[in-house]
Amino acid sequence: MKTNTKETQTLGPIDRILEIIFDQNTPEIKTLVTHRFPDDDGWLCFWIAKKFIPKTVNAKLVFVNAGETLPGLEDNPSVLHFDTGKGKYDQHGKNLKRTCSAAILAEKLGILDNPGLRPLLEMATAVDSAEKLPDRDLHFLIEGYPRLYQNGNINWEKVQERIFEDFEVIYGQETQRVEGRKNLELFAERTTLSNGLKVTSILWHPELREAAFEDGAAVVIWTLTRGGKRFYTGIQRNRNYSKLRLDGVAAALRHAEAGARGIDVRGKDLLYIDRQGPVTSWYLHDSLTLILNGSRSWRPKDDEYTKLVPRQIIGIVHRTLSFISREVVSQWKK
Repeated sequence: MKTNTKETQTLGPIDRILEIIFDQNTPEIKTLVTHRFPDDDGWLCFWIAKKFIPKTVNAKLVFVNAGETLPGLEDNPSVLHFDTGKGKYDQHGKNLKRTCSAAILAEKLGILDNPGLRPLLEMATAVDSAEKLPDRDLHFLIEGYPRLYQNGNINWEKVQERIFEDFEVIYGQETQRVEGRKNLELFAERTTLSNGLKVTSILWHPELREAAFEDGAAVVIWTLTRGGKRFYTGIQRNRNYSKLRLDGVAAALRHAEAGARGIDVRGKDLLYIDRQGPVTSWYLHDSLTLILNGSRSWRPKDDEYTKLVPRQIIGIVHRTLSFISREVVSQWKK
């Protein structure tokens, strides 16, 4: 195959590999084949092909007996066999160590290290290696869909649709998780209090919450702009700190909110005052682990948005949590 050197230099690694494997002289991929009742590996091969190989967009999916190929089409460039037939995208009969057909395909495409693919490839490899999986693993959904969508005959199109949706969700979540770890370094403000508690502020970046918890934060503070000076605020406890409660923080925030509004709350229990009015727009979840001023499920009225500014909120959270003794904190999981 002749290659235009100037054009090749502008291509990324995946594009170059695709150009080699599926070059302009290769016909459109019309058929993708795997064995009947596909396992995780067979479905994942289909999904990877559809997602990452442009010439498979309109390819139909065909099932054959395990180990077989479509008769007479083994070497047809418009047909790709996965996890069956002992071809280049089938791991069986090759004495390979812990792998799966989807991993072989991903390696050929140069996307084996794609972070979004890692949990999916690990699942397919574990299944093919007969390893124990968590009871609620995605694998069991893949096994269950054929039974769920069976009314005399199995609706394989529906099964494929659901499995592909699940793969997209896992791929998207893992991709976002990895991206979140990178962005945490750009936007996070980490503070270790005198008692050892770690508090992370991610102003205007609520999507980084899970990354902040993975990073070791006991409490995360985030904000989300709602236009002008209005914004949502959230303060959340890490699930690993099961004994840490945020009721004191909620009371302190309500007291500060009352002060900012000139509201006299002397003699009132700021945890259980009537749920009317702007002071109690600082919502404390019944678990005592989450405080919100506005969220996707509850949109404040204009006068219920906080009058406090983010730096005040962060300071209140820090001061209140600092009253917990180091001895108590040292007993909690970090």
